[in-house]
Amino acid sequence: MSNEFSNHLKRQGTVRRLTVHDTPEYNGVAERLNRTLIEKVRALLHETGLPSFLWGEALNHIVYMKNRTWTKSSPNATPHKILTGKKPDLSNIHPWGTHVWVHDKSGSKLDGRAKEGRWVGFDEESRGRRIQAEYTGKGKDQ
Repeated sequence: MSNEFSNHLKRQGTVRRLTVHDTPEYNGVAERLNRTLIEKVRALLHETGLPSFLWGEALNHIVYMKNRTWTKSSPNATPHKILTGKKPDLSNIHPWGTHVWVHDKSGSKLDGRAKEGRWVGFDEESRGRRIQAEYTGKGKDQ
């Protein structure tokens, strides 16, 4: 509520609209988006059988895909293209939770050279992929 923050919003061209405390119904669009995202997270976790502690990875994947597909409000361009000017390339995307094999040089000469994991997304800081080591199902989150 500070003047400094209000001035920052004004400089950025953002119109500030306040709502009444504890009334999420006044914030319908955002609340609906949150509900939709959580439902999709639940569906991914259920479909893949991966543990619920990976909910953040599932959410990242859902938002990544949402930003690279068209919406009703902009059917001719994706949010990614509007922001970057480039058409998104989804040719290297895997279904979330897909079984993958990762090259592994550790071990002796006769040990296997790959470990099984699950694809959970792209790394934001490199051109790498995020892989979850194969989950054994042991522990509190099975």
